[in-house]
Amino acid sequence: MHSIILIIPYFGKWPVWFDAYLCSVKTNPTINWLCPTDCEIPKNHPENIIFVPTTLVELNKHINLVVDANVPLNARKFCDLKPAYGDIFNEYIEGFDFWGICDMDIIWGDIRKFMTPEILNNFDIICSRPEAISGHFNLFRNTEKINSFYKSIPNYKTLFEMPKFMWFDEVVLTEHLKNLIGKDENPYRVFWDSELIKKGIESEIHQEYYLDRWLYKKGKIIDLFDNNKKEYMYLHFINWKRTMTFSEIKYKDKPQQFYISYKGMHFKPHSSFSHRLNAIKNFYNGYYVLVRRIKWEKKIMSLRKRVINRLARIK
Repeated sequence: MHSIILIIPYFGKWPVWFDAYLCSVKTNPTINWLCPTDCEIPKNHPENIIFVPTTLVELNKHINLVVDANVPLNARKFCDLKPAYGDIFNEYIEGFDFWGICDMDIIWGDIRKFMTPEILNNFDIICSRPEAISGHFNLFRNTEKINSFYKSIPNYKTLFEMPKFMWFDEVVLTEHLKNLIGKDENPYRVFWDSELIKKGIESEIHQEYYLDRWLYKKGKIIDLFDNNKKEYMYLHFINWKRTMTFSEIKYKDKPQQFYISYKGMHFKPHSSFSHRLNAIKNFYNGYYVLVRRIKWEKKIMSLRKRVINRLARIK
């Protein structure tokens, strides 16, 4: 069996769903996690997650030495550094076949069901998004060549030193890989086939404000939408982070199943009345309604600026 370690630095305060996250880690006993953190390390946690106590300042110094750049490290800037984790955390990944990157706004399903021996045998870079590097789950074969791949991007130091997030992980690295493939110079075997990924590796990321749509059950993530009951490798609830305010899940209680809604994680499903009320709310003020509204507001602002500029030139 190929050994895998997922790297997830986390600083500040554990999210409200952290116990549920740990539950989903525990049900993947053949996968390991590495978590450098300044948070209080929980007394009870799965054996397959390693917490490394550190500070942002200490880790920043180490990163600067490894990548030979002055990185203005913060929570968002970690995303730019993800492709360099094989170098940065080299001492912790020794002996593993693969190292990977991931996020904390995730509940894991059965990873091994989707990361099959066939995929792990035949590919060096394994993505969970079609034709793109994925910051929320991506595996890299643990070789010197792969671990230093980020250095083949000519301006990587400049991008690392920029104060703002430069999308180095998902955009810059993806475009670099595509350019290599287009020139038939790609020395890496990349798994990002859209049809295979859609079979369950990638779940919905941006989604409506649903109640009881997702079920975690005995180590599996199941989509209950329209009685679909399709199993996924993990749920990444990126646009629910700000709305998720509670979790009934306690790691020490060893829960076997729970529901995941945009408001939180809970054991009992909502009532039919709550679902109807939520549907009305989403119709008028749901996630996609807000997205469209923001787009229209931007268009109106842009049009307003153009009109003002044109009137100014006429005067």
